[in-house]
Amino acid sequence: MITEEDLAGTVGHSMPGGTARVEHYADWLLRDALGAPPGEPGLAHPTFAFLAAQGGVGLSLEEVFAVFGASSADGPMLGEWAVDFAEPLRLDVDYAVTCVVESARRKTGARTGVFDLVTVRIELAGPDGSVHVTVRPTYVFPRRSVGRSA
Repeated sequence: MITEEDLAGTVGHSMPGGTARVEHYADWLLRDALGAPPGEPGLAHPTFAFLAAQGGVGLSLEEVFAVFGASSADGPMLGEWAVDFAEPLRLDVDYAVTCVVESARRKTGARTGVFDLVTVRIELAGPDGSVHVTVRPTYVFPRRSVGRSA
């Protein structure tokens, strides 16, 4: 169990990062599965922003959860996510991926009990070195072992 102080200490923590690439055939498969029309030549479906970002942080989801004192068995969830496109995500291009913890806070809900909200900023930089896509997922970590406050 992670203390509230340890949770706050994760802000600024960097994940290892890595690279991400959306292959043309993966884009075709996703569009087919979604029933989406073909895209502009060379551009990836916007959903790949999240998939490429999450896949490029350099850790498995289980390892990401462990950074925050949690595991899959605890029932973590994706609370929300936002994406900002400075440039469209392109097919068959290698993106450098960096990831840092932006915020981490503990909350208590009347029905849900104690839970933590953690937002990370994942940036995909193109071959030109500039950030093309920024993705901000917020993870929800239920803390069943933490007592409810009155």
